[in-house]
Amino acid sequence: MSSKSVKRLYIIDCCSLPDIMRLRICAPSLISLQLEDFEGLTPFLENMPLLQTTHVNLDDGCHDHCRSNRGVCDNFVCGCHTYPVKEGVLLNGLSNAAKLDLIALPKMFLYRWDLKWSPVFGKLKTLLLNKWFTAIDLVCILQHSPVLEMLTLRFDNTKNIVGATGAQETIKQPLTCACLKFVYIECEKVDKGVREILNMLGRFGILRDQISIKEDPRPDSDCKLPFLPILTCLI
Repeated sequence: MSSKSVKRLYIIDCCSLPDIMRLRICAPSLISLQLEDFEGLTPFLENMPLLQTTHVNLDDGCHDHCRSNRGVCDNFVCGCHTYPVKEGVLLNGLSNAAKLDLIALPKMFLYRWDLKWSPVFGKLKTLLLNKWFTAIDLVCILQHSPVLEMLTLRFDNTKNIVGATGAQETIKQPLTCACLKFVYIECEKVDKGVREILNMLGRFGILRDQISIKEDPRPDSDCKLPFLPILTCLI
């Protein structure tokens, strides 16, 4: 899929995408992208230098997960074998966004695998993450988001966080968040995982006064944007 003129692209509402080969999207003039509620493999995104706002939600229809929950398995028709060997899929293409929502079920590996390519979010000012990330993922994103101003972490449990925070000790680069002004944590309750996040942020210079915590019985239930038509391109 290629267009030099399209500015807004919405791929949503049970839109069917290929599940053997990835759809490649080349849209250098794109300024807004919404990708959620699709069926199939996540599209490969080429560089989008003008991108401003992006909302991505990888839910049950997305095939980028391992059926064995191990990340790599022996079933060669499993989604874990569709990830490219020499390049990432999403995050490099989204690296110019100023506002970015990265939503996924914990079983989806795509964001975590894309982070191994160390994308730099040089223009990112507002970021929303939900329950898919671990502490090492969060640190990696913060390391590569030098102008980030507002961070929102939204989850109904912190199982992924607990036990993963020790990984930050392996990071050699210093983490500086000089531009980060606000951190919003929306959680079901303040538990061990939330306290681990607070401690980690504190160790990297983020003051408690900069962090706001909201307890909500269903904090991860409203991650979807309002309804829009299926696969819409606006020029």
